[in-house]
Amino acid sequence: MLWQISGPNVKGDAYLFGTMHLIQRDFFHFPKKLEKLVKKSDVLVMELPGLPDPSEALSYVILEEGSFFDFFSPEQTDSILVWAEEKMNFGEAAFRAAFSKMKPFVIVQFAVQMHFIGKTESYEVSFEALAKENNVPIEGLETVAEQMSIFDKLSDKQQSEMVMESIREGDQAIETLETMQQTYADQDIDGLYQLIHEQGGIIEEEEKQFLDDRNQNWTPKIKTYLADKNSFIVVGAAHLGGPNGLIRLLEKEGYTLTPVKL
Repeated sequence: MLWQISGPNVKGDAYLFGTMHLIQRDFFHFPKKLEKLVKKSDVLVMELPGLPDPSEALSYVILEEGSFFDFFSPEQTDSILVWAEEKMNFGEAAFRAAFSKMKPFVIVQFAVQMHFIGKTESYEVSFEALAKENNVPIEGLETVAEQMSIFDKLSDKQQSEMVMESIREGDQAIETLETMQQTYADQDIDGLYQLIHEQGGIIEEEEKQFLDDRNQNWTPKIKTYLADKNSFIVVGAAHLGGPNGLIRLLEKEGYTLTPVKL
């Protein structure tokens, strides 16, 4: 998951590292080598310039009008309420009070986090803390607004389907996530890329929007950092592999990317 970037337009040392945004402690690996590389960098570049303020993040997940339940048929709503009680211990009244103004994707994320609550670590939190401790500036490849807009561009049907997929897949979705974590721990980028395709669903259906377009937008920004500073760049591992991943895009720009063993 760690790649050294070299080439005629690279100033000093430059690295690209892929993370999983949500990962269980058993699969979390943060060796001293990573710490040393960040400490000697001129800049830490992540998808976002540090973790967003909770109040700012909240503003992007609340519906401006209407209700969460407007996205679903009565039958789908019944399924969601049963699922919420069985999987998240939310009775109907509590669920309606907590989520009626939330965008649909929030429920999917919340359900996964509830399943793994108290068992996870965060690469982004760890990198941010390390950079702050060592006075390494943190910059972002995109803003919170840009990142959240990806979900807003989905149709109402796609947003509702994202929730219904989670309900239909149930425990299978958790098993798939654990397989992805093991593949990540094995540092198998191609395997991770294949898993995303095999999983199907909205992410694969909108891969261009979720991954490819963002990779294209990030590449010129990454080039600027590489030419100017010792850069340590951190993105989700799904952005590394495949024909439109950052590794291939940077190679097309003339850079050499060499895997570094951790």
